[in-house]
Amino acid sequence: MSKTISRKRPYIGLFLFYLLSTIIFCQSNYKPVISSVQFIGNTRTQDFILEREIHHNVNISLDSTMAIADRNRLENLGIFSEVAWKVVPLEDGSAILVFNVIESIQRTPPVAFPTYSEDTEWSLVGLWIVNNFRGRNQSLAIGGSLGGEDTYGLSFSDPWMFGDHVSLSLNIGRTLYSHRFLDKDLDVNSLYINLGKWFGSSIKTSVGLEIESKSFSDQFIKDDFFYFSPTASLKYDTRDIFWNPSKGILFSQSIYHRQGIDPKNWKITLWTQSYSWFYKFNNEGKKLILAVNGSLNRKIGNKDEYWLDYFGNSMTVRGWVLPDSKLYYSGKEAFRFGHESVHGSVELRQEVIPKHATSLGAELGLLVTLFTDVGMISNDWGDINDQLPIYGIGAGIRIPFPMVGVIRLDYGWGYRDGVWNSGTLHWGIGQKF
Repeated sequence: MSKTISRKRPYIGLFLFYLLSTIIFCQSNYKPVISSVQFIGNTRTQDFILEREIHHNVNISLDSTMAIADRNRLENLGIFSEVAWKVVPLEDGSAILVFNVIESIQRTPPVAFPTYSEDTEWSLVGLWIVNNFRGRNQSLAIGGSLGGEDTYGLSFSDPWMFGDHVSLSLNIGRTLYSHRFLDKDLDVNSLYINLGKWFGSSIKTSVGLEIESKSFSDQFIKDDFFYFSPTASLKYDTRDIFWNPSKGILFSQSIYHRQGIDPKNWKITLWTQSYSWFYKFNNEGKKLILAVNGSLNRKIGNKDEYWLDYFGNSMTVRGWVLPDSKLYYSGKEAFRFGHESVHGSVELRQEVIPKHATSLGAELGLLVTLFTDVGMISNDWGDINDQLPIYGIGAGIRIPFPMVGVIRLDYGWGYRDGVWNSGTLHWGIGQKF
């Protein structure tokens, strides 16, 4: 049956039915015919942004499972601090399905503030962000930084630019910074365009093209690279809530190929695989979630020192102090550097403060996490099995935050070959997986 959604807000008299509707709805046999779907609270967000996430049809009996899934889809837009749904009974025996949203902070004035990155450390950032540009769930950011990272650039994205989940994202900018562990300064100019397409609600694809120039320099030499990079990704995603999944799986495959267009005529291809699974132990109360991930990175082509990866940051094996040039050139922890790797993580996530909106419209919440990581990294895939595993164990917190999703703090200790290290703190944006 076709779906018709009214854009009108429920008239004030309907609020008198809220208490009655709550009592009635608690009865499992209460399944009224839904005559319309309506929204409350979206003062900036245009109605059609919400309407296209609603799959519950009208003129059929209430399907609470579908209503919950619709609520989750609205939550996953990332522009609301809180989303709730309610059934409002009408005198004729039918009912209205009402979604009540509280809009999060969606823009910043032009402002300067300190920020931290594991690879570049502290910078002072000047930024103007609009996370719900024109009320159409578009994202626009213009900014720059000084300090550990000198940057300027612009980014734009729209998840429905060309229709049903056909997305466009664009990034252009310049970045100058010192390499995390090589005695090199980097100067990067890049232009990146990406198109995405969902097939149904679970299969998500994207293709992109990056054109980039990158130079590595020190007081003696300067190596320049100019290349184009086609990218492609395929995901199978059944998570319920993106920022803190309580069920579902996320399998992803991505290809990132760099092809030199300078006289060096070099190329390198990175193939990344990731497999995540989420399970909630309890059906009531504050959520206790088991999250498991395994990741694999293969690299083919020009595997020289400039393109080395390392273990010991917030996205790999936690609990190891970030490397610097002194550690790298000493060779004392050569087992942490390489081009190809495999690693896994297990996290036990306990909800302490459920995510909800404050009086200012910003979201508030808190998760406490116990984690363990393990992995191996090597220059060549054939040598992976010859490496001793690197371990990390610790605990952390997760705080939902407007526009960035979640702020993550982890403290962990590393272990390898019978030796524990002294531990370290990791800071990151977004869940590890």
